[in-house]
Amino acid sequence: MSLFEQRPKTRAFFSGFILAFIAVLCTTVVLLAEHDTKPAIEHNRATREQQLMEQLLPHLKDQAFGEITYRCKLVSHPLIGNNMKAYIATDRSGKILGYIGTYSTSRGYSNPLILIAGLDTTGRLTKVDISFTRETPGIGDKVERKRGNYLDQFDGKGLYDANWDVKKFNGDFDYFTGATVTSRAVVLATRDFLEVMMGTDLEQLPNCN
Repeated sequence: MSLFEQRPKTRAFFSGFILAFIAVLCTTVVLLAEHDTKPAIEHNRATREQQLMEQLLPHLKDQAFGEITYRCKLVSHPLIGNNMKAYIATDRSGKILGYIGTYSTSRGYSNPLILIAGLDTTGRLTKVDISFTRETPGIGDKVERKRGNYLDQFDGKGLYDANWDVKKFNGDFDYFTGATVTSRAVVLATRDFLEVMMGTDLEQLPNCN
């Protein structure tokens, strides 16, 4: 074999090596970036939850400052996700005033979609909000409070007070045209949340770290 026949093979091998090296480098950069941003995402989500807690039990707004204590429990269930936080709101005497819980769903476009809701002592929703979302701006994010009052339709609803689906599928809840998937994901996830909360003894669950 002549030298001129060997060169193309040598060049092809070298080019393949360079491409493989670039692919490994890019993958490493992506994994490192994901590793570095994950704590920031978790911190932002926790901060968001803390801000929402003050709004999710509006019936307690006249309660004197410092009289409400929130005890945090960890809930793991196939319907709502693993290590979801549930808070028991009590007064100084230990009387339960309400509950707050987080729950996730993979029914949306860009998962996960994590919600947070308040419950009164009868098991009815006091307020629902979005804790974390990756839904497409202008489409899936239409359900967020910054875009309107869509989530207000859940106020006062209990597990047995409604047909838990969107009207397109013969349910009781409104939905956004063009964002039916996200609208339905919120409705079904909230139904699952109520079902889990109604069937769970929070006192028996492990405390949050």
